[in-house]
Amino acid sequence: MSFSEAQQYIGMECTVAWRDRRGEIQERNLFIADVSFVPLYGICLITDYMEIRLDRVVSIRAAGEAAEPAAA
Repeated sequence: MSFSEAQQYIGMECTVAWRDRRGEIQERNLFIADVSFVPLYGICLITDYMEIRLDRVVSIRAAGEAAEPAAA
């Protein structure tokens, strides 16, 4: 997922799927507050739960929409 693609979800409640440190897919409903550069991690989704690196995002969709896979 690119920075510009992620910016369209700022301020929205979304269902985000990402790969954790073990490579397993995690999915959770999150409020996306910002997309920003975090030192040592790179560009991340800043959510109400945690920061998620954009390169680990598998899919993201606004709450109530069908799933859209992120570009690799």
